[in-house]
Amino acid sequence: MIDKLYDELNVMEKEVFKKIINQLLGKTFIVNHIYDENKKTSIMNPDYRFVERNLDLFKNYLELGGWNLERNDNYEVIYITSNYGYNKARLDKFTTIILYLLRLMFDQKRENINLTDQIVVSVSEIISTLNEIGAYEKKKPSVIELRTALKTIAGFNIIQKVDGQYENPETKIIILPSILFAVTAESITKINETIKDTKEAEEVVEEEEIIIGEDVE
Repeated sequence: MIDKLYDELNVMEKEVFKKIINQLLGKTFIVNHIYDENKKTSIMNPDYRFVERNLDLFKNYLELGGWNLERNDNYEVIYITSNYGYNKARLDKFTTIILYLLRLMFDQKRENINLTDQIVVSVSEIISTLNEIGAYEKKKPSVIELRTALKTIAGFNIIQKVDGQYENPETKIIILPSILFAVTAESITKINETIKDTKEAEEVVEEEEIIIGEDVE
């Protein structure tokens, strides 16, 4: 069945298939709407559309390796989970704090917009919110800490930079809907319950991680 579906692709489509398989294994998430830096606007992601058109091929191929291809039509997110617990991306404490913070900001902002609208925040908003919730022992993260954390999270297709540098306070960042499947509501509740006590909150986030390949919300 897989051979038949694959053979039906032309040469160019076969290359796209290989590229997207690698993207899924490396980044976990693919979203439908992405920001095009050249056009300066949101566009439909051709990779997402390609997977949609060849869903059975992707599912069958990934199942051979113990992976499940998941699709959420409401938020237009495609991602993979694993039947095994081998593949995990363990984040450092600060990156984990930023990840949870972005999920909180996503939840707050999506209450006032349409489902299809993109959620955009600035780096200065992220730093301000970080200080407000008191989840970090320093008043302001270093440039290297902030850049590294945001680049790591962007590497999973969870956020996308609009322009500028990550360390620039004016830089705009799109929080993609894939964050809903990277950070569960249960984890957010857990952090919220302990965030008042900075020390206790730090102990909690050290235990948390993005799980690549386990079932997510």
